Amino acid sequence: MARFNTKESLGRLVGIAFIVIGSLFAIAGLIWLVRTAAFVSQAAKAPGQVIAMERSEGSEGGSVYYPVFTFTDSGGIVHTQRSSFGSSDYSFEAGERVTVLYDTTTPKHSKIESFKTVWLGPVFVTGFGLLFGGFACFWLFMWTRVARLQKQ
Repeated sequence: MARFNTKESLGRLVGIAFIVIGSLFAIAGLIWLVRTAAFVSQAAKAPGQVIAMERSEGSEGGSVYYPVFTFTDSGGIVHTQRSSFGSSDYSFEAGERVTVLYDTTTPKHSKIESFKTVWLGPVFVTGFGLLFGGFACFWLFMWTRVARLQKQ
């Protein structure tokens, strides 16, 4: 009759839970990467200019700065947009000329063309999920191996 080992079962459960969490992050990141790649491949480009750096309170009490930029779409309409990307430092300066990527059907869906504003989020989430899940797989493998060695 097999002996039920609570410690071994708990270790496996934790390992599997971490793999699931890592996998969910990786899948979400991959979906975000695919959507970003589709946006970039279909987006129109326009010259733009950063007109301000808008300050907001961060979640941990520090300041977060979001670039506010303006651009003119192919129809001649001027748009002013606040970037969804913010950071604790000034990534851009007021007056700086930038290239703007925008959806021609919905020009409000626009981003400043830079790694930080376009790719950093999806790459980070995907990488985090892969590293977290990979570490969990390694941990589960080692945990199972140690448990087997202790049974001998």
